Amino acid sequence: MTNLLEVEGLELKINLHWVLKNLDFHVEKEEIVAIVGENGSGKTMTLRSLAGLEESSAKRLVFGDRDLQGMPPHERTREGLSYCPSEMSIFPKMTVKENLEMGKYLYPEETSRGVHVAYQLFPVLEGRNDQQAAKLSGGERHMLALAKSLMVNPELLLLDEFSLGLARKIALEFSDKVREIYRTGVSVLFVEQNLGMAAKLAHRDYYMVEGQIEEKNVLS
Repeated sequence: MTNLLEVEGLELKINLHWVLKNLDFHVEKEEIVAIVGENGSGKTMTLRSLAGLEESSAKRLVFGDRDLQGMPPHERTREGLSYCPSEMSIFPKMTVKENLEMGKYLYPEETSRGVHVAYQLFPVLEGRNDQQAAKLSGGERHMLALAKSLMVNPELLLLDEFSLGLARKIALEFSDKVREIYRTGVSVLFVEQNLGMAAKLAHRDYYMVEGQIEEKNVLS
């Protein structure tokens, strides 16, 4: 297969402290890859660095045929890289539909179709169409955040700790939705503490300890 994302020597230092050090990994087209590790190991900072939200450096950081280094976050999004953070990237005072419409800011002409596709993937959200996002359940807020991140037509979805705060049954249902997204042609790079949950979803994995990748394919 062809590599969609190639990362070599990714590093991040914050307040003179190394958060990420010399990370090498890749994601192929049509692949789901996990970065697993304990809380504080650097998983989220890895995704934030890829999304352009941290001032990291790398020997090589290529998405498709595009060099991401120096590219601002909104340009990375336009290129097809979408980040769904664990802390919920939704607007709590807006309705479900308004959140989805905001997610389509790069392609406003596709808003109606995008909302329709989101409701096909998450039918429960259609029933909450006019409900304020703050009044959704925890699982529904996760669904809305994920649906909103898909409104930019990503080639690669960066998904942070999707099982965080969810009951096991809901987390398993959520992972099924990630598989549905993958089957539409979207590659996925996700980070996760729950090794069992990650093993059910990932094709390959990297194990991270204190900002460094220590092992590969520990879940297989």
